[in-house]
Amino acid sequence: MPALNQPSMLVSVIVPLYNAEQYITQALRSLLQESSISLEVIVVDDGSTDDSLKAVRAIQDDRLQVVSNPGKGIASALNFGLSIAQGQIIMRCDADDLYCADRLRIQTDWLRQHPDFAAVCSNYVAIDARSDLVIQFNCGTKSEEITQELCTGITRTHFCTYAIRAESLRQLGGFRPYFTTAEDIDLQLRLGEQFRIWYLPINCYQYRIHRHSITHTQSTTRREFFDFIAQEFQQQRRTIGEDDLQRGCPPPPPEDNIKAAFSAASHIQTFLLGRAWSEFEAGQLRQAWRSGVRAALAAPRNPIAWRNLLVLNLKLFSKLLRRMVSPIMALGVVGSRE
Repeated sequence: MPALNQPSMLVSVIVPLYNAEQYITQALRSLLQESSISLEVIVVDDGSTDDSLKAVRAIQDDRLQVVSNPGKGIASALNFGLSIAQGQIIMRCDADDLYCADRLRIQTDWLRQHPDFAAVCSNYVAIDARSDLVIQFNCGTKSEEITQELCTGITRTHFCTYAIRAESLRQLGGFRPYFTTAEDIDLQLRLGEQFRIWYLPINCYQYRIHRHSITHTQSTTRREFFDFIAQEFQQQRRTIGEDDLQRGCPPPPPEDNIKAAFSAASHIQTFLLGRAWSEFEAGQLRQAWRSGVRAALAAPRNPIAWRNLLVLNLKLFSKLLRRMVSPIMALGVVGSRE
């Protein structure tokens, strides 16, 4: 592999790391399996206290480097990785998630062929702690430009599905540390305001839902606040040309203890219930039953899921019964005519 400081380096993947020893090895292997492009993977440790770093250092690959940026938060970790990245294209992979095969090559080739675009993004799926599929998101089935929808506040996909030209990301100033969460939403919106963005309808990322992720350990109050503020700041920029953060007077975040975090089990259950009913409507009866059972077992104390499973079973039985009876009735009609 080429040395990291050579100009032939093309793609830099930044991996912010904090206490992800259970998943980091699998995450890095999903990146390093790509051998058709020049690549560096920058792991930015935010002060992990478990064996995450030990797991990273056990991987012998010249394309992998580990740096320390302890206790400064996700946005700062990403900016530190960006400051030392050698690649012309920047991507992000969270330490508990996975890249799909060929994602790096496909998106890199697309940006090579379309110099007028600053970034390309794609579809993704959610998986659970065991890497089993939870849900296939539908971010769009059409290959198209999404610049305008970003300018109106619509973020159709996960930021980790993006491949971005390094010069464009640096021109934006990277991530804004004010956002302790939703830093990715804020960046997507700002990116669309200044550059052209394309969407490719391929699965390129596997987002893992588990109980130790920041989504399920940080209070829902704070997460909802920053989601709202990212949208509010965009409205301010559209109206008066700059937002409160740029003016140096952002609103203070709320206290963490107002609303508890949304549990991973409940998150998975919600997705699986939706999946079960979608499969039922599509006539995929066996898959629908399996998804319904998985949903109920994901958070078994929730009676809503069991009621959904009961109703689903009744509808499944009714549909199966109709499938069995219809051929018999058809034979009876034919016999009566004879």
